[in-house]
Amino acid sequence: MINIKGGTVGKIALKKGFITEKDLEKALGIQKITKEPLLKIFVDTGILNDEQVAQILAEQWGLQYVNLLTYPVDKEILHLLDPERARYYGIFLLKKEGNTYHVAISDPTNIEAMDYLRVTLSDNIVFYVATRASIQQAIEKYYEMETALKQAEEEVGKVPEVVKEEEELDITKLKQLGEEAPVIRLVNNVITQAIIEGASDIHVEPLEKSLRVRYRIDGILYEKQSFPKSIQPGIISRLKIMSNMDIAEKRIPQDGRISLKFEGRKIDFRVSSLPTVYGEKVVLRILDKTKALMPLEKLGFSAENLKKFEDIIAQPYGMILISGPTGSGKTTTLYSALQRLNTPGRNIITVEDPVEYQLKGVNQVQVNEKAGLLFSTALRSILRQDPDIILIGEIRDAETAKIAIEAALTGHLVFSTIHTNDSASIPTRLIDMGVEPFLVASSLIGATAQRLIRKICPYCKKEYNPPKDILENLGFSVSVNVNDITFYKGEGCDKCNHTGYKGRVAINEILPITPAIQKLIMKNASSREISEQAKKEGMKTLLDDALTKAAEGITTIEEVLRVVSTIE
Repeated sequence: MINIKGGTVGKIALKKGFITEKDLEKALGIQKITKEPLLKIFVDTGILNDEQVAQILAEQWGLQYVNLLTYPVDKEILHLLDPERARYYGIFLLKKEGNTYHVAISDPTNIEAMDYLRVTLSDNIVFYVATRASIQQAIEKYYEMETALKQAEEEVGKVPEVVKEEEELDITKLKQLGEEAPVIRLVNNVITQAIIEGASDIHVEPLEKSLRVRYRIDGILYEKQSFPKSIQPGIISRLKIMSNMDIAEKRIPQDGRISLKFEGRKIDFRVSSLPTVYGEKVVLRILDKTKALMPLEKLGFSAENLKKFEDIIAQPYGMILISGPTGSGKTTTLYSALQRLNTPGRNIITVEDPVEYQLKGVNQVQVNEKAGLLFSTALRSILRQDPDIILIGEIRDAETAKIAIEAALTGHLVFSTIHTNDSASIPTRLIDMGVEPFLVASSLIGATAQRLIRKICPYCKKEYNPPKDILENLGFSVSVNVNDITFYKGEGCDKCNHTGYKGRVAINEILPITPAIQKLIMKNASSREISEQAKKEGMKTLLDDALTKAAEGITTIEEVLRVVSTIE
């Protein structure tokens, strides 16, 4: 056994819950034969990962563990260390406070690395422990981006800072700007970092004097980079080249797509460009195929709502519509439903714009407006393909709505999305499109509304008491007394980028079309009347579902207020 500060390696690993007594006994048995350090045995046998090892080393040496991917780094002092030496030794300079330097190190037993730091910086060093992988990523993110940024500025220094609308850049020059190595490295770094941080979207936005990069993480936008205006043409051109857009066309919006591999998994990007007064804004939607196909049980449905939704999709025919804003997880829910229903005995065909994820065993059709392949024209052909289940990406117009309803009335199960604020507004929206009320009442079997709400970070979760006036204003309507509920929030830590939230979960409003609801639709009743009847029949609103999740310690009251309207 190795005696170390803070206890033995085994005791630390047990205390942190990283291993079991059985794991420890197994490792000690191996150690008697190999005489190797216990940590190495834990890693070699797959019991511990790199992050757990770093946390154990930190406690072993009485140091603090740090997650470099979310730590606020002082970029002004990075030049004090040579990046190649930093990579070789597994060290990274975090910040300077007075005469004291704060440095992350992957191996606190590396005397050679510590000597180098003392000679290069000073004897006043506070050490932290980080994984070697995170140190390498930080070096790539900060050192290489700074180098590429300087080179890109030098190479495109002659490009005017602002290109007026009436001015044209030479097409050859644009291609060169998009293909220069420094620009490529900058763009690759922006994309890679977004994937690492779990972003769903990347916003590359031209401002008056700079180019801003923001990531949408768990539904919230965070500013991550600010580049000089001079390299804006190069970065935008590079993104357009990658997306197969026309880089000479800057006056109209364009759409494109990027596909790449990251750490062995395939990731697609849906790309959109939009002309603004300061240049083209580009937004990349990240489509991680490994995260798309989840079973219905994993989406966040309450037990009651899951049962309702399963009963609806089990019907042999009819139309099921999901509403919600862009980025509310509608596509994920639809794909999960199709996965549940996908059997060799069913012919499933989808019409999408675009096809976000490829589903095994499902026939997927990509809308192509330039070629004249619209939702409506594709649907007409699909009905001649003997389908059992049809998924329409979105009902945007009356023609598509009418064909979908006809399909539902002729023995097909039809899924689609529509833009409304709640489930009760779905029938009235169809009627507003020009569909007869009796057709809506006869074809629609389920209307659901969905939002995504942030979950409390499990690593910094703690109890707290929300202000009573907020609870009263919310009309807290869960099945237990408010005084008996323990509420939680996240304090903020390295794991959640100090936001207190990590990940998102769906909240749902499931409206089965019962005979009473059908009668109201036939009478062209308002969405409020439909909603009131649905509540009488037991429908839980988006607010009800969100408050229940707050009571269960999944989210916070503040997040409920941010996502869901309290006016019903």
